[in-house]
Amino acid sequence: MKNLDKFLEYLKLALGDNLVSVFAFGSQANVEDAKNNLNLMIVTNQLTAENLYAISKPVQKWVKAKNPIPVIMNKDEWYSSFDVYAIEYSDMKDNYRLLYGEDLVPSIGLNKYFLRLECESELKNLLLKYKNNFLMNIRSDREMKKVLNNVIKTLTVIFRSVLRLHDRPVPYRAVDIIEHCSEFLSFNKVVLTKLAKIKYENDDCNKQELLFMESEILKDIQTMLKQVDAMHF
Repeated sequence: MKNLDKFLEYLKLALGDNLVSVFAFGSQANVEDAKNNLNLMIVTNQLTAENLYAISKPVQKWVKAKNPIPVIMNKDEWYSSFDVYAIEYSDMKDNYRLLYGEDLVPSIGLNKYFLRLECESELKNLLLKYKNNFLMNIRSDREMKKVLNNVIKTLTVIFRSVLRLHDRPVPYRAVDIIEHCSEFLSFNKVVLTKLAKIKYENDDCNKQELLFMESEILKDIQTMLKQVDAMHF
């Protein structure tokens, strides 16, 4: 991947011995010929404003090539964030590729208490956003389709963590994740499966289906929030 190789060289040149680790994570992490949409974690020994300034131009070029802005933290932040970023770290453990330096991922320590807590927090945030988006966009089918796409994307992330909480393997396809998670959470499986197929498998829906999904999703998030809140690990 040409852009990635150049970016890594810029990082090494700008940060030198201060650069500890660079790795890819997320769905594209192990796609060798990925052209864009590659999530990167950059870990340094120290992280100052000068460090950020030194890598700002290559980061801007990286983002301009249609990649997410990299997550950048120093080693202290890395080790002190296992609690507040429990979902993100659990995803990293499942799918990452070391690109440079020290492999820090095996050092990740996950606590089910914090993982459940972040699932609850993410569901509460999702519910708040969905109600706001419903109010602002309900008269536009195009905008509501975008809203529902974001909802199923977030729910898929949460569902992966719910499966980990119950020590279950996490499937790759979103529709399979939904199927497995229905063992632990109550929701309209038909609706969520349809949304996953629209988001990830180029399916489509008509006006009547859209209206039905819009109302069902609100009830589903409210119900799942109660269930996750009642979980104990």
